Amino acid sequence: MSLYLRFPELQDEEKYLEYLKEWEDSPKIIPFSSKLLDRDFKIFVAEIPIREQGLIDPEHRVPELILFLVDEANDIYGVLSFRLKLNDHLLAYDGHIGYGIRPSQRGKGYGKLILKLALEIAKERGFEKVLITCNEENLRSEAVILSQGGKLENKVYKTDGYIKRYWIYL
Repeated sequence: MSLYLRFPELQDEEKYLEYLKEWEDSPKIIPFSSKLLDRDFKIFVAEIPIREQGLIDPEHRVPELILFLVDEANDIYGVLSFRLKLNDHLLAYDGHIGYGIRPSQRGKGYGKLILKLALEIAKERGFEKVLITCNEENLRSEAVILSQGGKLENKVYKTDGYIKRYWIYL
């Protein structure tokens, strides 16, 4: 089976809603990169190109790519948010890359894959390094970051605990 990243398309709506439903049934908190944020899916898809240009709430949001990790049948395994710039908040807590792997597909190497593919995008776009973070207690996420060459810079306190900040040099 081959998985790859691609932009969301209108025909993904049913499978995306299934992906979101699975998060509701999981004790895990749905990652920001996987939220519809009370938008209609058609609006979510329509915003993809203007989101990349940074034209949605430019005072508070940065340009970003939203991509689905899919297989040949267009089943969604994960969602990637690749932020093309960092503001102060992202620099402190969230970094360039955020992703969520569907709860039923965890532990199968898809976290490593989505991060590896995100790093390829970063290289193609001329990045020399990217920042990625994880909650201190999220040992699986930390292992994924380390597997892709993450170097711990520090950890910072956020309202609900510590965030570990890693740089990956490309």
